[in-house]
Amino acid sequence: MISRKLLLPAVVFGLWAPAEAAAQGSPSNRDRFALFTACRPIPVEVFVTNTGGPAGITTPSVESMATSRLQAAGILALAGSPGGSSTLQLSVFVSAQRLSASAIVTVYVIRLRLLKLLYDHQSDPRTVEAGRLPAGSAGAAPDWLNWAPTWETPQQGIGFYLGRDGDPVTNLVARMLDEFVREYVRVNADSC
Repeated sequence: MISRKLLLPAVVFGLWAPAEAAAQGSPSNRDRFALFTACRPIPVEVFVTNTGGPAGITTPSVESMATSRLQAAGILALAGSPGGSSTLQLSVFVSAQRLSASAIVTVYVIRLRLLKLLYDHQSDPRTVEAGRLPAGSAGAAPDWLNWAPTWETPQQGIGFYLGRDGDPVTNLVARMLDEFVREYVRVNADSC
């Protein structure tokens, strides 16, 4: 017979262990849908709009930061337009207004998202009632493909800075990229 002193810790540990295992990174079906790419190269699209903000926040500098952070983690990142079945999009909007000789207010909106090319089988006019493609179209590219965000992390805010320092916005972009890398590597680890 198990003593009561041992029963309570066993029950607590039994409830805690599955939650701990999930927190350590076993990818769920939702995670796999959102981030799984089987380690294919990921094109990176960067859009920067900088109105009066720090001069260092430009499309080439943000694109370089994004591709180098991904490549440092072993993710083959290609700068440019979408290709393949997924693409990483990074949009940075920064606007700054001088309040005084040394104080600047900066408004920023940053969005990092993974887009995947999704096929809607039900909407494809080429499918027949049986759910098959018509004869002669084997291997044809489906017409009903659309880019859809499957993972996203937006950030927005207002900052008051002395001087024209772009580091707070740049550091936020870097943290967002690091978050993506952690999640992407966790989900794709078995395929890479």
